[in-house]
Amino acid sequence: MRLLRTTALSIALAAFSAGVFMPSQATAQSRKEKQEAEENGAPKISLSRGFQKGAVEAQELVQAGDFAGAKTKLESIQSTASKPDDHYFYGSLLLQVGINLKDEALQRSALETMLESGMTPASEAPKFHYFVGQFAFNAKQYDQARTHFQKAIDGNHGGALPEVLIANSYFNEAQAQIVNNQFTDAGKALVHQGLPHLKRAIELQKASGEPVDASWYNKGLSMAQFGDAPDAAEWTTLALSNSGTPDNWRLVLREVQNDNANLTRDENLDILRLMASTKSLQNDYSYNEYAETANRVGLPGEVKAILDAGRASGEITPDFLADLYQIAANGIKEDRTSLANTEKSAAGAANGRPAANTGNAFLGYGEYAKAIALYKLALQKGGVDADEVNTRLGIALARSGDKAGALEAFGKVSGTGARKQIADLWSVWVNSSAA
Repeated sequence: MRLLRTTALSIALAAFSAGVFMPSQATAQSRKEKQEAEENGAPKISLSRGFQKGAVEAQELVQAGDFAGAKTKLESIQSTASKPDDHYFYGSLLLQVGINLKDEALQRSALETMLESGMTPASEAPKFHYFVGQFAFNAKQYDQARTHFQKAIDGNHGGALPEVLIANSYFNEAQAQIVNNQFTDAGKALVHQGLPHLKRAIELQKASGEPVDASWYNKGLSMAQFGDAPDAAEWTTLALSNSGTPDNWRLVLREVQNDNANLTRDENLDILRLMASTKSLQNDYSYNEYAETANRVGLPGEVKAILDAGRASGEITPDFLADLYQIAANGIKEDRTSLANTEKSAAGAANGRPAANTGNAFLGYGEYAKAIALYKLALQKGGVDADEVNTRLGIALARSGDKAGALEAFGKVSGTGARKQIADLWSVWVNSSAA
């Protein structure tokens, strides 16, 4: 997840550090400067007698550009600040010193001093809290960071960014709660606390009309999956719909496999088909899994097609599974000859199983029109696993370009098990721009 760095803070903070109006200071501002300060909401400062002399000397050092000297001077007079005005003015000078010395610790201390003085204008306090939150975040003081970010949010400052940073503060803490490559219960609890803030950030960013950083979706998806979040399914749809990268699809589809110990061969084949459609097949293992699965269910055309695709993309070498490739290639002619007969006989069969099986073969060959007709015939005749046939009807319709028909078919898949999960994920892909 991309986070703001503090490189822009000094520029932003400098706008606040020069607007303190102290009528009694020896280096009095011009009438015009006073008027501008008042118009900008800067507080009028009246320093205590014991603090004023040293404060003016420190201010003169700042104005002269002697920031190291000003830092030393401020350290020497800090104990003489006795009233809110003193502390606020001290903080404003310290802020300028911290900015110019590029010292984050000084900048944070300065802002905290100004906030604690009670003199910070209400219009600027949320902004100050936001900056202090960033400094605390950089220092890995996440509890303190969250407190300040929340005050920035309460003051309507920062848009989506404070929410993102709060989310990431929880995620960063969760990273320290990993044992054997898994989040502990404490780590999962932290993830669960962070995800609502990330979701709120996405909502705010969309509402502002600005594009949402893809990394926000990616982080939400990975945290929800690995953190066993109650709303993991919602994050899956949200991320894949808006950031359907091959990595994200691979993560989700592998998780479906891991979560369903009794996954059937046909269910797994439809997962692997979705991996192919989302370009999330990767390396020898994935292509071997797909080719071997298609081979076991008797689809030589699909075996050859997926290995050809892997070779063309460079994911596998020409000699990978060369024996299986040759077996599939040799079997295609005989398979196609038999299909001509089974396609004709399917119409007169007592049930829809021959039509479904023949439709599977045509799906493997990429002949989607024939597959669609046969799947519809299978559903009409009955005697088949309607959820499986509707899934494959949806796949054939999707790959033929019929989005509405595909979504209708996937929507007819019932239940809550693996088959339903697979159909729903196919629907997400069909609705994505990549499809």
